[in-house]
Amino acid sequence: MTSANTDVLNQSVKAFKQLDIDDRLAAMALIYQDVASAVPPEVGSASEVSGLVAKIQKLSQERQVDALRDLLPASRNDQNETTLDPNPAKALTELVSGENTVPTSEYGSMKTESKLAFWYQVAQKLGNGVVGIPSDYNPSAKVTELLNSLRSLDTEQKLNFLTQVV
Repeated sequence: MTSANTDVLNQSVKAFKQLDIDDRLAAMALIYQDVASAVPPEVGSASEVSGLVAKIQKLSQERQVDALRDLLPASRNDQNETTLDPNPAKALTELVSGENTVPTSEYGSMKTESKLAFWYQVAQKLGNGVVGIPSDYNPSAKVTELLNSLRSLDTEQKLNFLTQVV
């Protein structure tokens, strides 16, 4: 990898981490669409993440977005947190009934390869089981700038980018 591409990669990772969560989700979806054919088959079929993807699919579309918002920044530090409905009454119902849906600990404790597989599986199901990007969605200027910078990278470097942001 050339020094220039390394700089672009590092700057892109930094730019991604500075996006708000909805822009990060949109960028992830758009990047995965771009590199989907290059993702190794074993990544896309990782069974250990299928359960988490299935949990996401069982949620309403609104809750799917909320859960994905919570999961994207989840790390090992989030192991005791769970996603709840942002509506306090619904969140209380989830806590009382034990239906607190998607534990961030499950995602946060995954290895990087599993996180890549999770987002790959989510991207494959966008619009078909997982809420898709709205047809009238226009990426923000920051997302557009990020995507443009990533275009100069080859597929392996884009996968390296994804590895660093999950």
